[in-house]
Amino acid sequence: MTRQYETLELTYSGPKLQDDLVHTDMKAVFQLNGRQTECMGFYAGDGIYKVRYLPLETGELRYRVSGPAEDAGTMMISGPDSMHHGPVRTSGTVFRYEDGTCYLPFGTTVYALLHQPQERIDETMETMRKSPFNKIRFCVFPKHFPFNTNEPKLFPFEKDGSGKFNVHRPCMKFWDEMEQWIRQLAAMGTEADLILFHPYDCWGFSHLCFDECLLYLDYLTRRLSAFPNVWWSLANEYDQLEDFETGWWDAFASYITEHSPVRHLLSNHDFTRPWDFDHPACTHVCLQSSDAYRIPSLLKKYGKPVVFDEMGYEGNIPYPWGNLSGFEMVNRIWKAVCFGGYGTHGETFMEDMNDEQTLWWSKGGKLKGQSEERIGFLKQILEEFPDVPVLQIPKEHTDIRSREELRKAIRDHVPGIADVPGWRAQLHDSDEDIARVSDMGIAPVISSGNRRYLKYFGDMCTIYGDMDLPEDHIYTIEVIDVWNMTREVVSRKASGRYHTVLPGKAGMAMLARLRENS
Repeated sequence: MTRQYETLELTYSGPKLQDDLVHTDMKAVFQLNGRQTECMGFYAGDGIYKVRYLPLETGELRYRVSGPAEDAGTMMISGPDSMHHGPVRTSGTVFRYEDGTCYLPFGTTVYALLHQPQERIDETMETMRKSPFNKIRFCVFPKHFPFNTNEPKLFPFEKDGSGKFNVHRPCMKFWDEMEQWIRQLAAMGTEADLILFHPYDCWGFSHLCFDECLLYLDYLTRRLSAFPNVWWSLANEYDQLEDFETGWWDAFASYITEHSPVRHLLSNHDFTRPWDFDHPACTHVCLQSSDAYRIPSLLKKYGKPVVFDEMGYEGNIPYPWGNLSGFEMVNRIWKAVCFGGYGTHGETFMEDMNDEQTLWWSKGGKLKGQSEERIGFLKQILEEFPDVPVLQIPKEHTDIRSREELRKAIRDHVPGIADVPGWRAQLHDSDEDIARVSDMGIAPVISSGNRRYLKYFGDMCTIYGDMDLPEDHIYTIEVIDVWNMTREVVSRKASGRYHTVLPGKAGMAMLARLRENS
């Protein structure tokens, strides 16, 4: 029986390919409820050809296969089981599964997951199964970097006679194993955020020419597009790939979109120069940043979800990005979430300064830090919301993005702008600085309609907290300690502007829950 949202695979025998294992005219046309989808097949080695399709609806499916094998038939697509909700999509500035179910990305990173010994991959999968994380970022190509210099047993491609990797000859065992892990992640309800290129290389993959890159992407999309839990991250720190011309990235995005019928989520991770997230193939903003105050302006500018996929790492290594305290890792993710975005976890603990160390960020294994449990605490709080929470913009907020807009507001005597010396002093600042000051008027508060609100005080060590609530409803208020993971009810009859006492330390939050029949 074939179910909605589960990969359908058709397998056939045909001629054994010798030199070019990528190009094949194997394809199938699927028709379901009047919708026709063409899926390109791929060569799986040893004379085996496969075509994959992801049914997004129920009903009678018709298919016709052509190429090295000919076939036609029909089958029924039944409804999904409770574990399958389809691919993750964007809905404005938030994420939802294909069936409309809320998806809250709580991700982590294990860059070289695929290139570790079997026992370590198994250990990583077991850690993921027990963790709160429902997305994991990892590379297709192996990574050469401090604490990650081991030679992989398998590579995505075979070498030719000169010792150079030949993109015409995929290593079938590598791709088979990668698919095994993607399937295992899907069974856990975990998204596989695939990093397609990166600059940390000693094997030559960062020096592929444009045509070689497209050949690789051709095989990749043929094999993986029908997996429901795949995301495409064009690169990690794309702007460090010096051999790749700037225009290639737009071409890669367009190519993947055109060759992937499912239209999976797609973005591109930067080092210092963010990609153009206005690209029509880009589904969400992906940044290396911990500056949560930027999130409101990014949401407004792009109208897409914002994910800080690299915010630093909880750990103890002697690099500035890899020795955050557990509290600071948690603090950064809370800030990102309560400013309307999402943050990704990472961990880099070592016991000695040598490349044999197993750091989660590179090799996986077991988590050693203190942030994981507390990130799970935040996830649990958000899962109690009646719908995906979004950033709450105050009604009185005046959005000023440039000097020209500021001058006009002052000329028009706009209250809260023209009568505030601080705003008038901004007349000599850049548009970027003016927009940043404007965004500072937006508090880190997310809400689901008028039913639930969450405010985070972050680094503030205040003894006084407030929250603006509708005056015509009554709310239960909780004070939350994000590190100690405590929730204390302080009022059951709050409305309007509510004030409460806080303990005067960082990492405190307030939650307001609408009382039934209020």
